[in-house]
Amino acid sequence: GTVDNPTREVINQGSSYIFDQIKASIISFNMVFEEKEYRVIPKGLYVGVRFNGFVEAYKLAASASSQLHVIYLDEPLKVAVQVIDKSYDEIWTAGKGSYKLQNPGVMAPGGEIIIYAPHINCFHSRWKMSLALRQIGYHCKDYVKKYLESNPNFSKNIAAHVINVRGAGSFDVNSGKEKFDFKVTLATGISKEICESVGLGYRNPDSIHREDFIGPGKLWIENGGKYLYKIK
Repeated sequence: GTVDNPTREVINQGSSYIFDQIKASIISFNMVFEEKEYRVIPKGLYVGVRFNGFVEAYKLAASASSQLHVIYLDEPLKVAVQVIDKSYDEIWTAGKGSYKLQNPGVMAPGGEIIIYAPHINCFHSRWKMSLALRQIGYHCKDYVKKYLESNPNFSKNIAAHVINVRGAGSFDVNSGKEKFDFKVTLATGISKEICESVGLGYRNPDSIHREDFIGPGKLWIENGGKYLYKIK
């Protein structure tokens, strides 16, 4: 949803080096598509020559994508339910239902993101990964940075995941307490005891009904995790 960003700057810098090493003319293609009723519909093809064209084609494609793949809201959400498709069978992948709602202003202070997936009963399909996720739990960035100082060999990939899912917050080193901008709750096959042990909320999936999440400040999202959300 953001054309210019730090990650893209890294890609462009590396690409610039590669382009400089290749003497032949290089053509890059950027395809933008939309999904409707499980069909992939091409919406734009952006072509560029050499490095400058590579960057320009990307910018045009990203601009088009921001209109197709981002949903703009009129007001912050007090509660949002991401209904996760059965093709996602672990929190490791279903977690994107949380971070697609984490743009500034999307969730009201103290709001709640609910990941609704009764079919999911594990954090990761690989036992060792799931064990590591339960070991560290879901925390804010400052907490995880402190944790990695004491556990330097811990997986950075897992560390990034738990930060992305739990979202923005702060950590007081002296008190050991965290404060978060919003809650993240699982309504899955994972028990209340386990959810709370990793720092996530719990709701019984049988208590989740669509009609309870329709109205101002509420959002029920089918095919959860598909779109990015922003405030207008």
